[in-house]
Amino acid sequence: MANEFIGVVRPDGKTVTVTQKAFDLVYKKEKYTLAEEKEDVGKDVDYYTLSREELEKIKNDDLKAFLTKEEIDFDAKATKDDLISLIVGE
Repeated sequence: MANEFIGVVRPDGKTVTVTQKAFDLVYKKEKYTLAEEKEDVGKDVDYYTLSREELEKIKNDDLKAFLTKEEIDFDAKATKDDLISLIVGE
């Protein structure tokens, strides 16, 4: 059904509800994924390309995982602002 509501995951990891038709026509092109595919979200996202505002919506654990993957040292007790500053280069 084209008007069926489905759960999709935004590139920042938050889940939203949209119609199947909207997903097919708009959101799929914007790198939204179906909610059941959520475990794959974030694996291919380059946090360096995100704005500070977008990064603020990402969980601290995900920011830390990205920094670890990029081999960037950070304090385990760092605040979200500190983690974001490392990513955006401030």
